Amino acid sequence: MMTVSRSGGLFLIALLGATGATAEAAPIVTQSSVFANGAAVGGTQPDSITVGAGSVWVEYGDGVDSTGVIPGNSTIVQYNTSGAIKRVYSISGEVDGLKVDPSTGTVWALQNQDANATLSLINPTTGVVTGPLKYAAPPYAYGNNPPGPAPLNNGRGYDDVAFLNGKVYLSYTNPANPTDSVLQVLDNGAHPSGTLTTTSILTAAATGVTSSANEPDIDSLKSTPNGELALTTEGDGPGCCDPIGEYTLIAHPGAPNQTVTNVRVTNAGNNVQGIDDVIFPGATSGWLYVAETSANTVDKVWLSGLDPDTPIVAISGLGEVALVNPADGHVESALLSGLGSPHGMDFVAAPELSTWGMLLLGFAGLGFARHRNRATAGGLLRTGLVDRMHSRREIR
Repeated sequence: MMTVSRSGGLFLIALLGATGATAEAAPIVTQSSVFANGAAVGGTQPDSITVGAGSVWVEYGDGVDSTGVIPGNSTIVQYNTSGAIKRVYSISGEVDGLKVDPSTGTVWALQNQDANATLSLINPTTGVVTGPLKYAAPPYAYGNNPPGPAPLNNGRGYDDVAFLNGKVYLSYTNPANPTDSVLQVLDNGAHPSGTLTTTSILTAAATGVTSSANEPDIDSLKSTPNGELALTTEGDGPGCCDPIGEYTLIAHPGAPNQTVTNVRVTNAGNNVQGIDDVIFPGATSGWLYVAETSANTVDKVWLSGLDPDTPIVAISGLGEVALVNPADGHVESALLSGLGSPHGMDFVAAPELSTWGMLLLGFAGLGFARHRNRATAGGLLRTGLVDRMHSRREIR
């Protein structure tokens, strides 16, 4: 009976693991370390982080003018996954958006998000930088914008980029009216060259604003594992343009059936300020990279016990990276606290066994247990025979 119970237990564990019936564990941080420090490359103000093809890319803003008016360069560093420096790049202007295109491996660097925006492309293998590429007008305008000094334009630019279903999407900053565009698709696609053109697919009004007095501070853009776009409004919150800090989910972007969901983020019932980045992990465990802008460091953290559909949010106003309830937006718990202005993040999911993989492991365990049971039974039988033989000899 004990043998049967032990074998049955192995099968039950495998089956429960395969069907997700095990009890959920609370999310925990099991490893945390400083992955990179800007001082090592003479960089400051780390922000955007992107991971791809065995490299971790970090953008250091270096205090450069975000309008492209005052000359300056941002530092882009290509690290390996252990934090060793592979290459260092110097790109003109403030590079705020940095993203690896998973389909091509090309690294996109978006320059000057507040005026005179351009785009540069980095080949991660050769280290060659192509660009900067300019945007066409309309919708983008270069030139004077009274009363601002030349060559300021209307103070708008492209802050971040996301790749989804073969298309390229750009977040468009600093809207002045509810009808202004805040999200566009790049007409040139994943292999841009020459002059860049875009098509608007979302206006500021869709993010919940109703007047020019509270326009959103459009910032980061991410694609989610379930095929949506997540758009954040970094400066929004108490004391800013829009007093409500939120993120926006766009399903079927650019399609006739596009839908928009705005999630207001609160902490103990109060609006939060400084939602810089939102990541839906799509897995229960993995490595999280976080830029602490004011501390001039990048952290690498191992997380486990995650809900794949619960967003991880960098909230600079709280100095936290927190889990936020996807239904009502309240901060559930802080994964990391006491941070120096958390900004850009990226997440690398740990490979997880499929249902069939878990079942195969379970059946392998069953086979091993049955083999041991047979061996044990055979041993007992042999022991009994030997004992009986000894008994017969003694009788003789």
